[in-house]
Amino acid sequence: MSEAGDTGTPALQALLSALRQRGGYNLIAEEAADLVPAEVLREDRSQQDAYLDAQGIRQEQKPIPFIGLPYVVTQRAFERMTTKFHQLFGVLERVIDLYLDEPAVREFFRFEPRHERLIRMGAPYRPRIQYCRYDFTLGPDGTPRIYELNTHSPAASTYACHFGQMLARSQTLAKLREHGLRPLQAPLERPGSFARAMLGSAAKNGYLRGGTGNVAVLNSRYLTMNTELDHIVAQFRAQGCAAERGYVEDLRFEGGRLYLGELPVSLVYNKYDDSRGPDAYECAFSRTTAEVQAYLDAYQAQAMLAINSFPSMYVTEQKSTLAFLWSPLLHKYLGREDVALIEEIVPRTRLVRHLDAAALEEVVAHRDSYVLKRSLDTRGRSVVIGRSTAPDAWARMVSEARAEPPGDDFVLQELALAEPNITRRLEGEVPTQVFTSLACFLFCGEPTGLIVRTSVEETTNVGRRGFMQPPLLIEDPSWTPSSIR
Repeated sequence: MSEAGDTGTPALQALLSALRQRGGYNLIAEEAADLVPAEVLREDRSQQDAYLDAQGIRQEQKPIPFIGLPYVVTQRAFERMTTKFHQLFGVLERVIDLYLDEPAVREFFRFEPRHERLIRMGAPYRPRIQYCRYDFTLGPDGTPRIYELNTHSPAASTYACHFGQMLARSQTLAKLREHGLRPLQAPLERPGSFARAMLGSAAKNGYLRGGTGNVAVLNSRYLTMNTELDHIVAQFRAQGCAAERGYVEDLRFEGGRLYLGELPVSLVYNKYDDSRGPDAYECAFSRTTAEVQAYLDAYQAQAMLAINSFPSMYVTEQKSTLAFLWSPLLHKYLGREDVALIEEIVPRTRLVRHLDAAALEEVVAHRDSYVLKRSLDTRGRSVVIGRSTAPDAWARMVSEARAEPPGDDFVLQELALAEPNITRRLEGEVPTQVFTSLACFLFCGEPTGLIVRTSVEETTNVGRRGFMQPPLLIEDPSWTPSSIR
């Protein structure tokens, strides 16, 4: 217990100051180093690496990089941001309605026919976006800035409970408790949270047929993504479901039921990648439509709940949806509160093909303010950050993006800078600049918890020199070091 008037250590002061101003703080920062000694972190890391290996927690078949120093978020900040996230979710569902109903909206997007056909199949259940993730950064005043929507098959929600368990058992958290931090558990960190939410939605929408339901966890034989799939299966089995992995090309649709092998399926989780460019497949999520006809027939017959629906996978997943959020075409359908929300928490985003000559000239001249992204892409593959790009290369890339045909669009987005820090916590213990972004998972529209990604690259993609950190949700502290203890 501190004596009255004690101002605490500089590290504790840095933490409290950031929490008071922004509601969040990454303990990987050099200023916070004294809160968790290096030897404590090293001992924790040895145990955590062994745990991750034993649990099979991997990123596309590789060990997932993890550093056990948490990103701290106060309860007040979490509630404030998730209230905004929930409100935005309603807007995204409205975007799907408008896409299906309004030709002018479809003209705004001008998607490729292979995506358009799937989107127009719609979905009878609500929400269409069963499962999604908002990727964001916190501004200087704690306002979230959502730079990407993942509504296709976002990864890492089933890993969150393991990240939480590792932190709960760590000496790192014991040290932070000594400094007076009082941890809380987010719903995402509870075992089985994803499966329970999806089964609850399936029951609400009438897909369980009086039982617990059978689940197929699918990817494609030709466009394979694997991260998290075994853990998704395990979560559903822990809820009493029969759950199996398989390829979408191996399904059968017979007698009004969808089958994976001999298993009749009532709920399907889709983990499909996409192809693009001149070598793109005829089908959006497999090699040919004929090979996935059973899935399409079952979908159209409303024979199963698909996580996620085609409108979720191919409308709101597109970065062009962020541009549509800023479009007057959408705003005429929204109230003032929703428009104000978008302007507050979504960086201004525009389709490159909509820019006139003057706007293109401004973008080229002020590259430090912009990010260029392909509308439908993953893993940070096509992200170009203007301030990290040479002027001539930036001008060329913007010009090439402007020339892309509709359906393979690029967007320009105002830079929502990933949170920078200097740290000595990486290999070699030399001062290194890192960048951090946060992501919030929503199950059936309800925000459930966060994941944290940090990298030496500004894209913060784990597959590109990045690593995971645990979030730490805490009770709101009193704003003096002596009273926090």
